Amino acid sequence: MKTYDTLIIGGGPAGLYAAFYAGLRGMSVKLIEHHQTLGGKLDIYREKFIWDIGGMPANTGDKIADQLIEQAYTFNPDISTNTTCEDIVKEDGQFIASTTNGQFRAKSVIIATGLGIYSPVKLNISGAEKYEMSNLYYTVKDLKTFRSKDVLISGGGNTAVDWAHDLSGIASSITLVCRKSELKGHEAMVDKLDKDNIRVIKGASIDTLIPNDDEDKIRSVQLSDGTEIFTDAVVINHGFDANSEFIGRLSEHIPMNDYQMIETVNTVETGIPGLFACGDQITYDNRVHLIASCFPEAAMAANFAKTYISGGEAPDEAIVSSHNEVFAQKNKEMIEQI
Repeated sequence: MKTYDTLIIGGGPAGLYAAFYAGLRGMSVKLIEHHQTLGGKLDIYREKFIWDIGGMPANTGDKIADQLIEQAYTFNPDISTNTTCEDIVKEDGQFIASTTNGQFRAKSVIIATGLGIYSPVKLNISGAEKYEMSNLYYTVKDLKTFRSKDVLISGGGNTAVDWAHDLSGIASSITLVCRKSELKGHEAMVDKLDKDNIRVIKGASIDTLIPNDDEDKIRSVQLSDGTEIFTDAVVINHGFDANSEFIGRLSEHIPMNDYQMIETVNTVETGIPGLFACGDQITYDNRVHLIASCFPEAAMAANFAKTYISGGEAPDEAIVSSHNEVFAQKNKEMIEQI
């Protein structure tokens, strides 16, 4: 069994940048990701514009994910998707991870799992799943899918409200249904719903999906208050379930809060030598919960891993890219393309 310098668990922004930075430090990298695609939560909000990453103009989640993936592959890490970490043990100073695709051995581990394996909360109506191949959606991945359609969105949180605004001007009409008496989205965004001509129905939920004559699409939706709404597309945002069984097993050995977030010291240290963590999985005093926060954390985790496996002999951090010989040939190739 090959022994990697570091095993990164999670292929979201934190894990992808950790893979890049560990490669920059000359480490062999194995990255595993539960889902079929890389990008983490960015893959859920592919069409959402993200403005708050320093030095990066506003761009959509899918474009930012694509850039992070391209960057992660710079130093040829070994990446496996559709691979779930089930357990991890430390034996003779090395870590052995048991996954759904076999075992992997590494000298160090970087946990970058976010808050677990996310999956959307499905609509609890018998037979709803058959419409997922036609016009029942649990995420908005391409705004053009909904062009000139009558869209019903079920949900009252920030994401549902944001999707309503994003589809405004693209869809023919938008109806937002919320089972509570008030929407939970940001006040400023909720206030704009009326301006965007978005119909809002509070205190009701989807009760029945009524099919078309061929019974292959949803023709209309009957709400709990008896209202029937004809629609071309139904978008559900009732939150996400997070599977964090693997992290839960680690709670016997490392400190965690009530939400199974790792309470780190020195930003990324877990208390187990050689095991580090970064991204939304960790918590420490005054942490800012932005995508941008994961990048320095990922770099620190890679630096800690490098000094750990070298027995303290390696420098604490990498040479900055503008002075690093690793990029000399790559810079030359990029200049030739200008």
